[in-house]
Amino acid sequence: MYTDEAATLRPDMQMSTPDAVLELRSYPIPQYTDVEHQTWAILLANQKAVLPGRLCQAFLDGIEQVGFPCDRIPSLLEISDKVEALSGWKLTRVAGIVPDEDFFKLLAQRIFPSTDFIRKPDEIGYTPAPDMFHDLMGHVPLLVNPRFADFFEAFGRAGVRAFELDHPAKVWLARLYWYTVEFGLIQENDGLHIFGAGIASSPKEVMFSLSDQTRKHSFDIERVAATAYDIWHMQEDLFVIESFDALEKEFLQWTVKHGLN
Repeated sequence: MYTDEAATLRPDMQMSTPDAVLELRSYPIPQYTDVEHQTWAILLANQKAVLPGRLCQAFLDGIEQVGFPCDRIPSLLEISDKVEALSGWKLTRVAGIVPDEDFFKLLAQRIFPSTDFIRKPDEIGYTPAPDMFHDLMGHVPLLVNPRFADFFEAFGRAGVRAFELDHPAKVWLARLYWYTVEFGLIQENDGLHIFGAGIASSPKEVMFSLSDQTRKHSFDIERVAATAYDIWHMQEDLFVIESFDALEKEFLQWTVKHGLN
């Protein structure tokens, strides 16, 4: 769910086929190198240095609830068990980017696909290809938030319906995903905060997103659905939701309007 109609995958951004989606208990836990564990530790330390006061409270609460280890890469099964106990969501292992139709089917079952490889040390600042740090640190914290978790499931169901109907919303949903789940901002009582995974898992995006260098627009679902994006650059246009309740309500109304309910 990282591609738009204008995006082109890099050779190392492997597309994961459905048979690459594996139940975690049937897949051996990878043996990570010391360098890979160190990369995780650096990434997590870098994020923790910039997140307080910038991420939304639900995201910060989720980080605390899940409890990511600071000095080693956790297994997907370890994190999945924690998330499932908290919200009913669980993780599954994939080899790379999941085709949109399969991605929607997973979300509709409250299953989030994650890679189990970590980026290279020279990509610590940013990697366009989603690695497990992006998937775990960027996405998992909000999977334990009831409001966001329900929205995400509804998003998956709408996507399944869009593919069943071969609906133009297949493209619109990719854009909605990008500007909410990946690069969303939320207005809270004490100011503007981040909830998008693409921002939260990159220190550069964290600082850039809240700066005067970005254009921040009030969330209008039809405008978002019509706005193309580019995965290869820092995101200069961002959309601000009022709350997860408001996001879910507007999204459900939108699905009814377009026959995706």
